[in-house]
Amino acid sequence: FNFFFSASALECYSCTGPECEKEIKTLEKRQCGKSAPPPAGYQYGCLKLSYKDRATQKTMISRKCVTTEVKDGEANFHCPVTEGDPINCPVCLTDLCNSASRINFSLLAVTGVILAFVAPKFL
Repeated sequence: FNFFFSASALECYSCTGPECEKEIKTLEKRQCGKSAPPPAGYQYGCLKLSYKDRATQKTMISRKCVTTEVKDGEANFHCPVTEGDPINCPVCLTDLCNSASRINFSLLAVTGVILAFVAPKFL
């Protein structure tokens, strides 16, 4: 069991502050839960939290490992409020997936685009 756990550890970027938004190449990488598996019904995920600092009112970024409940293959994570007022807090479940901003396309959106191009040809 221990071999399987260490071989399947998730790796995430880790940092806090405005510098987290830039230069992914210089960010620290961490293995999530090196010493213990997540609680039952949870798994490790990578968080990229955008929040407004309560003291300075500046937008800050935090990247780190978190434990998240997973339902239907998707992370079910509630934004933390301890670091400030959350703006956005996507959690992903693959190695180093909390890198720079990325565009997420849902299956519905992709299907809609395809239908927009294909449907007129059949009408």
